Amino acid sequence: MDFIKELGYLAIASRMKRLTDRFMRGANKVYKSLNIDFESRFFTVFYLIFTQGKPLSISEISSALNITHPAVIQAAQMLTKKGLIDSYQDDADRRIRRLTLTAKGKRLADYLIPIWNDFEEATAELFKDAQVDMLSVIQSLENQLDKEELADRIIKRIKERQYNEIEILDFSPKYREYFKTLNYEWLEKYFKVEELDKKILTDPEKEIIQKGGFIFFACIDGEIIGTTALLKVNDTTYELNKMAVTEKAQGQQAGRKLLDAAIKKANEMGAKKIVLKTDNRLRNAVNLYRKMGFMIIKEEKTVSGRLEREKYGILMKLDLT
Repeated sequence: MDFIKELGYLAIASRMKRLTDRFMRGANKVYKSLNIDFESRFFTVFYLIFTQGKPLSISEISSALNITHPAVIQAAQMLTKKGLIDSYQDDADRRIRRLTLTAKGKRLADYLIPIWNDFEEATAELFKDAQVDMLSVIQSLENQLDKEELADRIIKRIKERQYNEIEILDFSPKYREYFKTLNYEWLEKYFKVEELDKKILTDPEKEIIQKGGFIFFACIDGEIIGTTALLKVNDTTYELNKMAVTEKAQGQQAGRKLLDAAIKKANEMGAKKIVLKTDNRLRNAVNLYRKMGFMIIKEEKTVSGRLEREKYGILMKLDLT
């Protein structure tokens, strides 16, 4: 049984590392059999300095090999310890250290050239026998990763799944307390609950619903995790107000889905724009509004009234089509 093989793409990184380790061990076995004090993990750094024929900085090596500075430094330290490379300060910029082969390093490189040719031919033969054009496969994979890294592909799918798992509910008296507690949570954390907040949150039917507005709730697995409201300004304008997602559920797309629901409803009601008041201290909220197309503006009619915290706030608007 080979469990990693059974995992398929789920363990592809582990399987590729295992394969890479087999190549590295094979190369090290060759060096050891020839009594050569060299390791395959230092090959690319050593070979680059050798073939360039001139001293190179850490940054130049990192850029050429597309590896991190710490990785280059680690390899350089080991190669220096073995007496194969030396370093010195750049005359033009004393902050830069340049790496060059020592006389011992040059002799070893000259000795290894035919052996490296054997490495290359044997490796090419291996992939030919396996009927795989490995260099083309690797190049294709790297091209696709350059377009979109694997982490970004995974995160995108996680967000899509989280978004789809959230159910949007319209206002019902049985959800009234959630509207209040969810908003109290963020107001008490960042600001304070003002009298106007209490008025709206205590009687949302009178202050929002009966005045032509709407309230939405985000629900997942039967649990209410977020809410927001649309306050009617006039027949063409709604104000987004009282957006709240419980802290433990933040980052799970509830805010985005609530905002989508509010925008959809405003469009259905024939609105031309949505306005909102927020604060730069609420960075996640501001970033979400920006991603959804809201722009900062100086003046716009709203109906939520004046609050003490608004003197530090910003006004935003989304034009609807």
